[in-house]
Amino acid sequence: MKKLFLALVFLFIPLNFVHASGEFQADYNVQYDVAPSGVTIVTENVTLTNLITNLYPQKYSILIDSENIRNVIAYDGGGIINPQITQVNNKTQIYLSFNDKVIGIGKQLKFSLRYEDTDIAHKNGSIWEVNIPGVTNDADIATYAVTLRVSPTFGENAYISPPPGNGNQWTKEQMIQGGISAAYGTKQSYNLNLSYYIENSNLVSTTEEVALPPDTAYQHVIIKSLNPKPTTVIRDSDGNWMAEYDLLPTQHINVTADVNVLLQLAPSVGIIEPIPDKSIYLSPTKYWEATDPGIRALAKQYTTPRAIYQYVVNALTYDYTRVSQSPVRKGAVKALLTPKNSICMEFTDLFVAIARAAGIPAREVVGYAYTTNARLRPLSLVTDVLHSWPEYYDSYRNVWIQIDPTWANTTGGVNYFDKLDFNHIVFAIHGKESDYPNPAGFYKQNGKQTKDVVVTFADSSPIPEQGKINTSYVFPKSVLSGFQARGNILLTNISNSEVPLVSITIYSEPFDVAFTQSYANVLPYASISIPVSVPLPGYFLSGTGILRATVNGQQTQYSFIIRPFVYNLVVPFIISLVSIILFIIIAFKTKSIWKHQKKH
Repeated sequence: MKKLFLALVFLFIPLNFVHASGEFQADYNVQYDVAPSGVTIVTENVTLTNLITNLYPQKYSILIDSENIRNVIAYDGGGIINPQITQVNNKTQIYLSFNDKVIGIGKQLKFSLRYEDTDIAHKNGSIWEVNIPGVTNDADIATYAVTLRVSPTFGENAYISPPPGNGNQWTKEQMIQGGISAAYGTKQSYNLNLSYYIENSNLVSTTEEVALPPDTAYQHVIIKSLNPKPTTVIRDSDGNWMAEYDLLPTQHINVTADVNVLLQLAPSVGIIEPIPDKSIYLSPTKYWEATDPGIRALAKQYTTPRAIYQYVVNALTYDYTRVSQSPVRKGAVKALLTPKNSICMEFTDLFVAIARAAGIPAREVVGYAYTTNARLRPLSLVTDVLHSWPEYYDSYRNVWIQIDPTWANTTGGVNYFDKLDFNHIVFAIHGKESDYPNPAGFYKQNGKQTKDVVVTFADSSPIPEQGKINTSYVFPKSVLSGFQARGNILLTNISNSEVPLVSITIYSEPFDVAFTQSYANVLPYASISIPVSVPLPGYFLSGTGILRATVNGQQTQYSFIIRPFVYNLVVPFIISLVSIILFIIIAFKTKSIWKHQKKH
């Protein structure tokens, strides 16, 4: 089992010549060849064209935001160039002094630079991620064409953003927007070990609840174990899975959950999420001040999710120093007042507030977003290094769409709007309220700092135990004819995942009673109580009755004794009569004994 190590390295490469602007034109053809091991061979073929007559290029330098550069080779028309390489502050500087001296307007110097970079591609779990550096917007760069080739062993391409703008090549216009990100593979599987501390500080019994990672359009959850078992698990209005525990006065318990989460890039096929209640998802609330005049003014200017996302990405600046200071959540309005001191909470809150003011249902997601580069993909919630990001409801596709303006800002423009990735695991969804429920990692005993969230890659996902429903009967063992016999049939999902559909048919003998009902999306550990009423006509009926329940094709039955109503009259009458006779006999004998003793 591998620990979660993932590197996302987006490099912004200043391409510097020892020259004044406008003296040379540079045309680049850059090839990235990724080997099965992940080592990437970068080959730059560069043509420098003189734009004036009396100058020629002498030197070239490139700064790469990585120290994992090796085997640097360069040459021009005059032969091998011995590069000068310096590495400092996790960066690599390469200097080239040309052999050729090409003089004259329109004359060209061609050279090549080749090196190996181990920060371009990484395999994380079952997914290969490839990230190609962008370039600075240098006016002397006329063209910058990029080609990418990866090993066929990487598997199916999940996404590549942006798509090539010129056949199979990316253009300068694309590369100055933030480079290229790609992923290969179809699904990513994680194992989660979660701990929750809950307590009842009251003097009366109460019910406490914890938020388990829920199923969403993008993730499927299997609960391998949950200890202790909850009273039940319910789904709240935001789609959270809330495990409920009944606690006695002053009782406390530690809940542990062993969970597998399977992530996919696109929404599950055929999933249609309920249309959100606009009275909830457009309303202002704490941290999402949708009726604030400043927020409303922005909502009139930025009227689509994409426009709001891009505004938030550009308007706020990530403050790395706040993360280590136990940051206080500011909310959308205060985020606008101090835009340079923002972390993921402010990026999320500002998007949600503007979206709601613009009439777009929006909410917050809190969870675990995997990263190994805290500069490019920071985790802002220091409690168990969690992260928050927004989502909006797409009314055309009828699904909630997750986006991440924070990481778009910190990576310099990586597209986290049109696709997310295989790294964002949902722990809790905030819609009805902006700060409830708490996600895993926030259930700690006062005064104790513990590691309550442990995430590792899984080699594979467990097989869902489809349709394992336990049927139990809460019904009298003996009933009287002439009345309605009432009870309940209890259905409990004892499988490790959500059961999409539970169908039950109930019928009884010897009476013609039938009941059919279906229940969608029954959560693990959730129970459904179905009231059952059996009419027992006549007061003299007796025998055995049977309740049968067929649940998803599996039949169970329950037998009960039917006693005639007259039994209720005869038996007490006989008991009373016998009691009276016994009383008379005892009294008569007692009187006889007394008389006999009196004579003597």
